[in-house]
Amino acid sequence: MFKTFKKSIATMTLASILIGSFVFSLNNPVFADQTKTYQRFAGDSRYETAVEISGKNWFEAYNVVLARGDSFPDALAGAVLANSPVAGGPLLLTESNKLRPEVLQEMQRLHTNSVFILGGTNAISADVEKNLNDNGIKTYRIQGSDRYETAANIAATALENSSKAFLASGKSYADALSISSYAAAKGIPLLLTDNNKVPEATLNTLKKLGVTDVTLIGGESAIGKPVADQLANAGYGVTRLSGSDRFQTNVAILNNLQFDCNRLIVATGLAFPDALAGSVLAARENNPILLVPDDENTIPGSPTASYLDNNRANINHFMILGGWSVINYKVENIVRTGKVNPRVSLQFWDGYASKDTYESQLSYVPGNFTDYIDILVPNFAGVLQDDGSFTYSFSSADTPKYLVSLGQSKGARVVPMVKGNGATANLMLMDPAKRRTFADSAVKMVQETNADGILVDFEVLDDNTQTGLTSLMQDIYSRLHAKGKLVLISVMSKTSATNESWYDEYNYKELGKCTDYVQIMSYDKHYSTSEPGPIAPLDWVRQVMAYAVTEIPSEKILMGLPYYGRAWKTQGSGWVSKAFGWAVATQTATQAGARITRETTLTDPIGIPTFTYTDEDGSPRTVYFDDRLSWGAKLGLLDDFSLGGIGGWSLGWVNEISAPELFPLLKERMQ
Repeated sequence: MFKTFKKSIATMTLASILIGSFVFSLNNPVFADQTKTYQRFAGDSRYETAVEISGKNWFEAYNVVLARGDSFPDALAGAVLANSPVAGGPLLLTESNKLRPEVLQEMQRLHTNSVFILGGTNAISADVEKNLNDNGIKTYRIQGSDRYETAANIAATALENSSKAFLASGKSYADALSISSYAAAKGIPLLLTDNNKVPEATLNTLKKLGVTDVTLIGGESAIGKPVADQLANAGYGVTRLSGSDRFQTNVAILNNLQFDCNRLIVATGLAFPDALAGSVLAARENNPILLVPDDENTIPGSPTASYLDNNRANINHFMILGGWSVINYKVENIVRTGKVNPRVSLQFWDGYASKDTYESQLSYVPGNFTDYIDILVPNFAGVLQDDGSFTYSFSSADTPKYLVSLGQSKGARVVPMVKGNGATANLMLMDPAKRRTFADSAVKMVQETNADGILVDFEVLDDNTQTGLTSLMQDIYSRLHAKGKLVLISVMSKTSATNESWYDEYNYKELGKCTDYVQIMSYDKHYSTSEPGPIAPLDWVRQVMAYAVTEIPSEKILMGLPYYGRAWKTQGSGWVSKAFGWAVATQTATQAGARITRETTLTDPIGIPTFTYTDEDGSPRTVYFDDRLSWGAKLGLLDDFSLGGIGGWSLGWVNEISAPELFPLLKERMQ
């Protein structure tokens, strides 16, 4: 009976917070101009990733370059052609014997008239060419008797003359990918060579284009000294850019050539397709393309890390190519922050079906947005339906799409929250078909809005839903993680495996395995109808985190941080309360002439601010809230437990008065 009562209280708590959330002003927001943005282009396959790169960066392209996606030789020189005036479009990939439907669809979206096919019919079949022709697209095939002649013919098609040329190995792809974006940006031919001899087709093209200076890309294991000697004896000036491996060669290129570092393109160095398609994107503004390994442990102390450390401050836009199975979140973190597990500031963005409210909340964030917020969690998902589906709290996806774009333009990742509680959620979690429908709706929302993932928040659940909740998160994770999307869950607080047994539905250990972050709602220790007390007393939050790290990897834990307080009064034989933010709490105390004191303990000498006053109805009220000092004390637990960051509930309680209290503290403690 007590468990049922407590869960009913949890429902009332959630509802009262939602109803009570407000901001002081709905004026037009003023957004900071300078932000660091992050964007990941990822699909379920290399072909879809190339389409994603094209779809997000080209409005139209009358000409497209098409290469085979499962073999690199004919494609390596394609970026120079794609970025040249001859083509001037993206580079897409397809299977050798089939034109993939998403590739054709992207060409149709681009209003493509002509396609340059790289390689002979063994590379891209005549059936692919026929399919293009049947859809009204002209084709021009560029081929040769081997990879060297194909590269030479691509260069000759793209360029009329050049005094410079780059030579890369025709036997491996990494070095060619490192130089391809610069070559394409500068209109310099990229040709291929054998290890010990320059092929005749390459020599003929050097002469035809009027080349006088050749730069070899890669060390002598890739392009041997005989090649350098052969070129020098033929009268060419010969230089070399190289390192001890593909990653060091990549950094040598980035350090020795002039790039516009406003934007950094990041691709895996262990496969060619993403970097090949991305090199055309990088070439458009002469941005560097950085190749990274798949093991984050090999980056610290490497030339790649040094390059990032020296240039990160000047990079305003990070573009990651491929899903998390290609570039995992730890490698991504090193690229963005220099740390494997940087602290994450997640902020719940609760506009409640008001576009103006969403915008207003962001207007209070000062300066560089990403100094304070890494992940925004809007709540524009609609009510959970009986069949497990949900749509939007707005009439269409247009406003949610705008909000996702708005948050991303600030440099944050935007992860909408989907909610459910009570009987509807219980029935959904117990039914595999309904769980599947819920997961379908979650994936659809991410796809429709271009969101960076999803956060699931289910409360007031029955204990027998544990298996269903875990299965649901495993399903969502399997479907979104490979696409480079974040999967998060909010869970109620526990201080041990036996205490708070009414929260058995949350299997911390298993949920930690199928999510990227677990946001623990370490607030509402005293809730809306409890007796008065601190929302999140430090000693209790410490106990919650101490237990959580025994079940969940600490870097995945986001500690809940409340931005609201409560004012309790008696009603009948119980208590009721209203919620408000720091600004209203301090203003109320001032207006009532109340003295704010601090409730401390031996292990929390900072304490929680509290006061009493008489409200407009003549009822005595007891108030507890958090301020800069108590927030700071709780943020100290991040170090104590090596936590992944915080989940702040919520921006709806922050306004122009409280923002100067909160945001500088976040910047100080989250860095």
